[in-house]
Parts: sequence; structure tokens; C-alpha cells
Amino acid sequence: MLKKVKSAVYTNESYDSQWGTFFVHKIEFEDGSGGEYHSKSDSQNKFIKDQEAHFEEKIHDYNGTKKTRIKPINPEFNNQSKPSAPGRSSSPDKRDRLIVKQNALSNACNIVGEADVEKILDIAEIFSDWVLDGKKGTITQTSSNDMPF
Repeated sequence: MLKKVKSAVYTNESYDSQWGTFFVHKIEFEDGSGGEYHSKSDSQNKFIKDQEAHFEEKIHDYNGTKKTRIKPINPEFNNQSKPSAPGRSSSPDKRDRLIVKQNALSNACNIVGEADVEKILDIAEIFSDWVLDGKKGTITQTSSNDMPF
């Protein structure tokens, strides 16, 4: 949700949990809704008066008393709309293919060493093609020191 904050007040309440000390803030939005925000700081900076805030709310039952808890969210990091790095896809298929290619490149370096980049790339391509597509490739031998792939 996105709403404009009417007030954000520290209630002078705090409690210790397994994740550390939390400070309770009462947040009210311009439409009259609101709830408690439990922050790691007594001077929270997620809900600022007269500014819009993205948040989610949940109703919790504390010994028969229902309280609305609000939690700030960053829509840029929401799993459905997560931005990806330039040139990268967030699809699992492309991500898996990149992981296989990186692994193939690393193993080709272990076999060839660092001296012959062209041969490293040839071997890495053969490895990744075999893992991803089941294609069995070969490298032609150019000297007696080459590996027989």
C-alpha cells in the first residue's frame, strides 16, 4: 500500500526479542488508518509526517487483543518487480544458463591454465553445451601438449 503519513510518534515503549531491542511507534495515515511500527531505532525514518510511504499491514492477535502492525516495504525490491542487472534476465532459465556457463569457464581455466584464452573459451563452450543441451563436442588437437577433448 501507499499512503501519506499524518503522524509518526514514538510511544516510549520498547521490548527485547531474539532479534534485539525494538521500539514501538504509532503511525497514522491521512485516511485515518494506521497501526504500530516496531523499529530497531527509537528515531525511525521509514514513516515521515507529510510523506508517502509504501507499507504492508497485518493484524496480530495478542491475547485476544487485535492490533494492526505495519511494516515498511520498498517496491523496487518486491519479488514480482525486482529489477535485474543490465543485460541480465530475471528468468530462472537464463539465470541457470549463466551459472552453468560460469562454471564451465572456471573448469576450462583449471584444465588449460591462463595462457590460451581461445582454447579456454572453446572448452568452456563444449562443457556448457553438454550440460545444457546434451551436445557432445570435440576439440581438434593442434599440438602434442593439448588435452584430447
